[in-house]
This record gives sequence, C-alpha cells and structure tokens, in this order.
Amino acid sequence: MALALGWPTLALADCAADIDKVENAIDNSVRSQIDMTVAEKMRVLLDEATKEHRAGNEAKCQDLINQAKYMGNVE
Repeated sequence: MALALGWPTLALADCAADIDKVENAIDNSVRSQIDMTVAEKMRVLLDEATKEHRAGNEAKCQDLINQAKYMGNVE
C-alpha cells in the first residue's frame, strides 16, 4: 500500500520537472535550436499542461508535456 501511495507523488514530480525542462527549452529556443513556430506550439502545450497540473490531472499533464518535449526534442 505504501508503494501505491508513492506513485501519484512521483507522477506529480515528473510532470513538474518536465514542465520546467520544456519552459527552459522554450525560453532558450535560440540556444536549443527550436524553430519559432515550434516554440509557439510548445508554449500552447506547456500552458495546457500547467493548467492540468494545477487541477491535479497528472496523467493529462504528462501527456501534454510529453508532446511538447517530443516537438522540441527535449530530453
């Protein structure tokens, strides 16, 4: 039971960490070599992911942020 309680916390931390990674990549898009139009699309996904994160919907948050990471080739 204790392990089951740890998973939502882990997902919460992963989504929050990934939000930070994507935000950093967008803010440094020139250095990250991300095209301006791609960065704009990533920003929309990032904003939606942040909204879902704040609402507590971590699965949706992670799905959206994974899309943004893929678009910008963010590790």
